[in-house]
Amino acid sequence: MPQSIFIVLTLFVPVFSILIHRLFIHPLSKVPGPKLAGVTSLWLAWHMRKGKNSVWQPGLHKKYGNVVRIAPNEVLLQGKEEARSIYGAGSPYVKGPWYQVCAAPDARLKGNDRFDLLTEMNKEQYRNQRRAIGPAYSIAGIEKHAKILDEYLDVYMQRMRGLQGQWVDLTDWIHIFALDALSLITLGTSPGYTEKGNDGGNMVASDLHWAYFTVIGNFPRLVELTQYFPKLNNYLMMPVSLAAGLKVPVGLPIFGFAVPNIVQRMGQVESARKAELPADRPGFEMKTYGKEKALPTRTSDEEVSTKDDEVVKKEEDLLASLLSDHITKTEKLPPSWVLHIALTNFGAGHDTLTITISACIYHLVSNPEKLKRLKGELKDADITPQTTYTETVNRVPYTLACSKEAMRLTPPLGIHLQRLVPASGASFSSHYLPPGTRVGINLWALHYSPSIFPDPDTFNPDRWIGDGSEECKRKIGDMDACWLSFGGGSRSCPGQHLARVLTVKFLVAMFGVGGLDVEVRGTPWFKAWFSCHMGGIGVKFREPVDRGR
Repeated sequence: MPQSIFIVLTLFVPVFSILIHRLFIHPLSKVPGPKLAGVTSLWLAWHMRKGKNSVWQPGLHKKYGNVVRIAPNEVLLQGKEEARSIYGAGSPYVKGPWYQVCAAPDARLKGNDRFDLLTEMNKEQYRNQRRAIGPAYSIAGIEKHAKILDEYLDVYMQRMRGLQGQWVDLTDWIHIFALDALSLITLGTSPGYTEKGNDGGNMVASDLHWAYFTVIGNFPRLVELTQYFPKLNNYLMMPVSLAAGLKVPVGLPIFGFAVPNIVQRMGQVESARKAELPADRPGFEMKTYGKEKALPTRTSDEEVSTKDDEVVKKEEDLLASLLSDHITKTEKLPPSWVLHIALTNFGAGHDTLTITISACIYHLVSNPEKLKRLKGELKDADITPQTTYTETVNRVPYTLACSKEAMRLTPPLGIHLQRLVPASGASFSSHYLPPGTRVGINLWALHYSPSIFPDPDTFNPDRWIGDGSEECKRKIGDMDACWLSFGGGSRSCPGQHLARVLTVKFLVAMFGVGGLDVEVRGTPWFKAWFSCHMGGIGVKFREPVDRGR
């Protein structure tokens, strides 16, 4: 046999064998879906890199049904029972390998010091960490800092009045609010984006790093390779980005503000001084920014004790609450956990908060009768911007219902939430999925399912209130199980109470007594990465014409 033919056969036969196996012998070969998807994960990555996953993935269900093969060992699911099985409380499904692309590259070296709730795979470690931060991130914990938010909302509303009715980009100004509000709640100070009138380039940077994570996460072995060298990770991801046709991610400017402030504050507590920043990763250049602020020196044990006591007593902001909990229960809340959850407020919170409030404004203003009702109920209940979140939602449940319905129509997550089929295997729509199969549901398909949410295209906050009957409670319970904007079950977002408080307080300030008239124009578009970004909506803020009558 000529050598050239031997070489060709040596290369061709293994590839052909893999092709035949994946298309005709593989346990998922009978699952409907595009044929090329069953051959290679490159098909999935290619489509995900377009950022249209909020349209493309639901479209697959319309063509192939509730169970669709989207990669050699991955299946996209849809339906109420599927959602309960995969994401419900007590589910045996664990997070899939996609999430590791979001982890700090040195996370595996940190052992119990590791704190990353998004990527944590150890259930016991995850439960301990959620319990440790629970008091600070509860509704009561967040409301301790309401004064900071109330004062900032007054400044923000004055800034909106200062726009004097000109058309501006809705998402831009809500992102400005999100960044400054999260900074103030967390640190008691802000980068001043509201005064500057821009977001400092944070949304552009966020778009780049979420695009990278969304696409490259489909190749866990490649992720593992780049993270094997923590100090080189940001350099290794450059050729990876270019090979995938993506722009190279840049650091979020907000970390240039947040990291030095967090490091400086933690340096005032002796037991928290040794917390180590995570290694740099795409969009999150922690160590780079951390070097810009040296830790303050402490002169005596007496000074340490005095300052620690002050931290415990004041709890002026969320970081102070976390440090207070650390001081009083150091073993249950070590300093590295305090550092990482404080950083998470900036890494994860601003995207979700921006699209949530933007969606609330867009849907309310686009449905005048719903907005009129909200304004009327807030006024009749004597709700003011200083009213607590708890009082507001108890006296005007419609406020929370509006935000929940807006998040149903505009989920903050753009791709399927990947999980692994447990050791027992699973069957959906008569298709058996073996253990280890990657599965997931896209919220943009689930939240628009007419069998779960009647008239799914309609903005209807009343669907979350009902008439109090047992039948209505059952229906709301079914919808709640499939409403996954903050995730589901034990893996729901730890910052959801913070997001709810900020959203409701914003709606009261904007649409309650002393608020503004709002107009919108345009059609929303979305960049649906793991974190979904919204744009295309112009907004105009004006004083109400009947103010003072």
